[in-house]
Amino acid sequence: MYRGVTTGPDVSGIPSSFEKEEEKRALPGQLKNQETEARVENRIIVDVKGAVRAPGIFEMKSGQRVNDAVQLAGGFSEDADQNSINLAQILVDEMVIYVAAIGETAPPVALTEKEDGKIDINHAESSELETIPGIGPSKAGAIISYREENGGFASIEDLMNVPGIGQKTFEQLKEYITASK
Repeated sequence: MYRGVTTGPDVSGIPSSFEKEEEKRALPGQLKNQETEARVENRIIVDVKGAVRAPGIFEMKSGQRVNDAVQLAGGFSEDADQNSINLAQILVDEMVIYVAAIGETAPPVALTEKEDGKIDINHAESSELETIPGIGPSKAGAIISYREENGGFASIEDLMNVPGIGQKTFEQLKEYITASK
């Protein structure tokens, strides 16, 4: 007989010392996996490009802002057009942040339009929202205000919580929009 191994069923109902040791060893591993899963759920990866001192790909925490990513990239370079981006925007996973140089037009990086051509109401700028039929500057502003005050849209149906957008308007808009996390 080997130590810690039984040859038949244990009818006592009392775990062997080997089994107790296995439980002790498993618990920290299980906790580590749970911590790792929680950490992975709260981390996002962003790509900072353009007129920053140290462009690159950065791991950020969920809920951080564009300003945090720019700071992690060493801050603005001397020729950066600091008005070219929204520093208060909340980061999302796989986001590309492009800081234009003074006098430069930011390249067309489609951050808010999905492959299906829908506009992401959680990340679109006013000008992008205005490309949706029925959305003008006033409604685009209301959508952005609602998004900033409420932390975004959990689903496209939440758009009906925006003042001025009811069921009828939503029905006309829903084929053009998406709401990513």
